[in-house]
Amino acid sequence: MRFKRSSLLTKLLILVLVAYATVTLVTLQSQITEKQALAEELQTSIDATNQENLRLEQAINALGTDAGVEAVARQKLGLVAKGEIIFYDVGN
Repeated sequence: MRFKRSSLLTKLLILVLVAYATVTLVTLQSQITEKQALAEELQTSIDATNQENLRLEQAINALGTDAGVEAVARQKLGLVAKGEIIFYDVGN
């Protein structure tokens, strides 16, 4: 009889260990999925930031040219070239 009792205890212990391992694996898999989604989201953000940095670098480089300075003077400061006439549409 002792042999059967020990066998039942061993089977129960193995069943508990297998159940624990299964729950742990399922939990870890869901965490991995969440982290992968977060990594993809962060990579998208990094790509967008890199594109914005490239655009800003190009804008900075353009300011070093005469055409870039002229564009800023026209757009931001409202300056005009000598002999140029500006018409404003006040109908809207």
